[in-house]
Amino acid sequence: MGNVDLNFKSAVPTFDANVALGRRHDRRVVVDTTEGLIEAMDGSGIERAVVYSPYAAHFDTVEGNEQLLDLIKGQPRLIPQLVANPAVEDLDTFATQVESLGVRSIRFHPDEHKYPLRDWVVGSWLEWMESEGIPLWIPVAETDPVSLHDIAAGHPGLSLVLTETHYSQVPWAIPFLKSVSNTSVEVSRWVIADGVQRLMDTIGAERILFGSRFPDSSMGNQLYNLHRSDLSGNDLAAICAGNLDRLLGLE
Repeated sequence: MGNVDLNFKSAVPTFDANVALGRRHDRRVVVDTTEGLIEAMDGSGIERAVVYSPYAAHFDTVEGNEQLLDLIKGQPRLIPQLVANPAVEDLDTFATQVESLGVRSIRFHPDEHKYPLRDWVVGSWLEWMESEGIPLWIPVAETDPVSLHDIAAGHPGLSLVLTETHYSQVPWAIPFLKSVSNTSVEVSRWVIADGVQRLMDTIGAERILFGSRFPDSSMGNQLYNLHRSDLSGNDLAAICAGNLDRLLGLE
């Protein structure tokens, strides 16, 4: 058994692509405060995080997004990601809010919000995101791979992020990523032997994003794995922060 570094912290600048911050409507979460999140980030050497509201994802988008913005006020290390429900929300109103706040990414939860991920529901939203260069995060458990592929292939100007991609989805995720060039993968749940190398062989480092899925998962586990996956220094730095900075236009 190899040695385990119990005092591990990231050796490169690190930007977490997948963090939920705030309360849920249906159960307690381990950490739901800004202070608790910052403490966890410091413990793993994570400098910044993209954060969304779990209340918005699982219950009410408008109220949840407002709660998130209040929680992160004055905290530059936390970058807000708004959750949208394109089936019921007004696009013009949402777009105005995004522009006024300088929000750099959007998140859809089709299954939780009870709509199909089809162009006749989300097409105008995707066209808006394409035109504005705003990337879209979608948890893969929230829809099906055919719908995901249709929107990725049908909107080549859209930057799509498959988030919380699970090791059980490898049979379709690998050919999916091979077939489209506008899709990145966030690896918080990509827990499989040689998983990082499989992605490297498929798409290279440029489309892989470190994410923790905190607080539902430990903040440091996948980060630790990335540091021990025989990546070059440049590839590790790209996966841990550089790729996300580029997607969000923060370079």
